[in-house]
Order: sequence, then C-alpha cells, then structure tokens
Amino acid sequence: MDQWSPRVELSKQEAFIMKRLKRVRALFGFLRLNRHVIFDAAFQEQLDGMYRQTGAGDEPHPPAMMCMVLLLQGYVGASDAEAVELAMMDLRWQMALDCLGASEPPFSQGALQTFRERMVAHEMDRALLERTVALVRGGVMSKAEGQALTNAVRVAIDSRPLVGAGRVEDTINLLGHAARSIVQLVSKILDRDAADICRKAGIPLLLAPSVKAGLDIDWSDAKQKATAVEIVERQVSSLHKWVERNLDAYETQPLRRFIEAITTVREQDLEVSADGRTSIREGVAPERRISIEDEQMRHGRKSRSKRFDGYKEHIARDLDVPAILACAVTPANRPEEEGARPIADDIERQGFTLQQAHVDRAYVNSPVMEEVVGRGGSVFAKPWALRPARAGLFSKADFRIDLRTNTITCPAGEVESFEPGGDTVHFDPEVCGACTLRAGCTQAASGNGRSVSIAADEAQQKKFRKLQTTTSGRATLRARVAVEHSLAHIAARKGETARYLGVRKNLFDLRRASAIQNLEALHRLHREAA
Repeated sequence: MDQWSPRVELSKQEAFIMKRLKRVRALFGFLRLNRHVIFDAAFQEQLDGMYRQTGAGDEPHPPAMMCMVLLLQGYVGASDAEAVELAMMDLRWQMALDCLGASEPPFSQGALQTFRERMVAHEMDRALLERTVALVRGGVMSKAEGQALTNAVRVAIDSRPLVGAGRVEDTINLLGHAARSIVQLVSKILDRDAADICRKAGIPLLLAPSVKAGLDIDWSDAKQKATAVEIVERQVSSLHKWVERNLDAYETQPLRRFIEAITTVREQDLEVSADGRTSIREGVAPERRISIEDEQMRHGRKSRSKRFDGYKEHIARDLDVPAILACAVTPANRPEEEGARPIADDIERQGFTLQQAHVDRAYVNSPVMEEVVGRGGSVFAKPWALRPARAGLFSKADFRIDLRTNTITCPAGEVESFEPGGDTVHFDPEVCGACTLRAGCTQAASGNGRSVSIAADEAQQKKFRKLQTTTSGRATLRARVAVEHSLAHIAARKGETARYLGVRKNLFDLRRASAIQNLEALHRLHREAA
C-alpha cells in the first residue's frame, strides 16, 4: 500500500493561511507543519497493517490521511457529513490534508465511517494515543538537572460522567420501543404494511403514535396503571410468538437484538404474582437495561446528589509531562476502581512502570493500587473524612491506633486488640462503666462500652491523613489537579453527552480527544521553546 507523502515545504497559499492561524484554531497550522513527523514511516506501517488481510477490492485511501481526518473531525466536533463538506470548503482542512484546490472531496462519508470502524476493530485508536504520548515525551526533558525521562511514571487518575446517547425510557416505553422496532424491520423483510403486521401479530397498541397514547388511561390511577402493564406485556408476547411462527431463523436474525431486549426488560422489570397477574417489580435490578438503542448504558451516580445515565470516562495524566497516557470507559453503574485496570494495562503496554498513582478516593481499593504499593511505588489520595464526634465526646482521632501491634488505646489508657483487614473494636463494658472519662467518651446505654471502627485500609488512610497535616503533604495531594484540568478540557471539547452508542465506540472517542489534547500540549511546548 502506498503511504501518505504530503509535502513538507509550504506553498505560497499555505504560507498565507499559516499567518492567519495564530490564535484561532492554531492546531491546524501545527498539524500541517508536523504531519510528516506525526505520521512517520513506522506509524504509517502500523496503520497499513489494518489492511493486510482485506483481500481484493478497491484501493483504500491512505490510512494516515484518513487518520488525520479523524483528528480534524474530533478537533472541530464535526459529523461525518460535515467532515466531507469541510474538506471541500475549508482551506484549513485542505491544507492539513494536502488537497488544496481539489475539485472533489478527498474521501466520502462511507469511507470515513468504514475507516473508523476499522480503527476500532484493530485497536488503532490506542496506537494513535500512544503515538502522541511518544511525541510529547520525546520532546520533553525532566526538570531535574535536565535528565531524560525514565519509564517509571507518576500519573493522576480521575473520571467524569458521560451522559449516554441512547434514549432512557421506563418499562412500558422500553417494551413498546423494542416492539415497534421489530414491526418496522418485519415490514421491510416481508414487504408488508406495518399496520397490517400489528393487527395480525395482536399488538394494536402500536397503531397509535405512542404506546401510552394507545393505552389512553389515567396514569394517576394505580388500578388502571396495573392493567396497562398487563396489556403491554400480553401484546408484546403476542408479537414475539407471531414472529417465531411466521419468520424463519435467517429472517429473524436482524430482529435478534430487539427480541433479546424485550426478554431482558421482562426479566428485570416485571414479575408474575401467584394469581398470574403481571406487574412492575419493586426495586431496580443491578444491571437494569435503561435504553433500547444503547444496551450498555446504565444508571449511575457521581455523588449522592448527582445522578446520571450513561458512562464514566477515566483518564491517566502523566504528572511529569503534559500527556494523557491512557483512557478507559465503563458503564455508569460500575465503581470507579474498575476503570483503573484497563488504564494500568495500557500504561504497561507502552513500556512504562506505574511508580506513583495520585487518585480519587474511589480508586484506592483497586487491585492496581495494591500492585503499585507492592512493587515499592506510592499511592496518594485524600483520606475519607472521620465521622464527626457528638458534641463533647472524644472522636476516633483521640484514640491511638497502633497498626504494628494491631492495638487501639483509648484516652484513658485502656488497650484493646483488633483483627487487621477491617474490624470494630468494642471496649470492655465494665471498664468503660467505671471510667472517669466515660461522660466525655460515649453515650452508650449502661452495660455497653465505646466502640471504634477500624477500616480495612486503615494504614493507608492514616498515611493520607498525616499528609494533610504538613505543607509538603498537602502539595503532594494537590498534584492530581492536573488530571482534573485535563478532564475539564475533554469535557469542553466533547460536551456532556456521548457521541456514540456503546462502551467501545465511546472509548474510541475518548482516546481521540486525548490524542488531540496531547498534540495541543506538544504545540504549546514548541511555542515555548521558540
């Protein structure tokens, strides 16, 4: 495959355009001047590898040029259709793509979609991010006596909520949405009118503009609402049976994801009572499906007061150079600590050793943090706040906890032992009862002594609390501000809502945004050096 070989020297027209790229969209100019460095022969060889097993067919566009298109698209936030138009109408795009004066678009919308899918399938979005990391680290020296950077990295890890692109619906609308999608597909497969299929399949509710409009009930009436659930479930079941009777296995294959969606929603959200009545189940299933379009979206919370539906984006920011090293995307209902493993794997894949991890408290219990400490590294996080003591009573901070001997000493000098790994210490009721400090220690009823909880990670929390007491320690804990700034830049670029459906495609989008951010950081370093 021929590699992309854009010109290095500037033409007269390009020199004029470059003069305009000082403050607004300056990355266009940086990409034009450095595209031959970013897409060097070795990286182009990696991109070409996506086409080694394609067989006969049309010669694809140069992969490096299409990768540049994806960067430009992410930089300006354009759709696929807009990207095609911009490549024809915007001189900055034409200059970056080496197609100034072209009479036809250098690529089509279909070619761009196909290339993106190929990038995802071959993990080349990760390779693109790693390429930008190598460029940033290759052009930076550490501040300590000008020594070259080592492969032992210090990173800060954090996450942000990402609202899913799929429509979130309640149980009735989920079933109705999936059923309507089935009818529309069956109508195309059999070349029959959708209304006729609804009547034949026993689901007349879909003849109305919406399922709830077809039900036409008073939703404040509990009895009518219960009846509506039974009607929807009965008619959806009728459609399912009709499809199985009238379509063969080959024809039902395109319907499979909607049939599975109906099965999942019925299992998670509905229950049948002893007398055979169907109703909505109390509570929420742990992995409850909330969208038909995007089956991987989930309910989640960033905090007790902030709820969202979709995903969590995780990034790892190098603290020695301005580069995002790795990314991860998880469903919104998964704990933050699950995002640490794929990030750590991607960091190690680049040949780096995670030496320091500055993390949010939610990542502290990840096995990755145990591995970092186990090989002599360090983990830093803000400690969990101690539960405030009642007015006039001793707090946990007034007790001396010795983690070497696994003992705890109360303010009066009474010593109790505890089991490591999480325990609640109960002091002797008789000793507490006779203690002169009891009134300032506990309000427990007579016959009960003071109790103190020992966390499973008490040693680590004790270290974090000690850091908070010194100026240098507080400065260390503030280091993770860098990753918060990086997340804010990503949020400003991508917005609060996902561009794609599913974990994998949104991971692609996050890696692309991170690669662009790394290139912008490299651009700043070039300007500072100049």
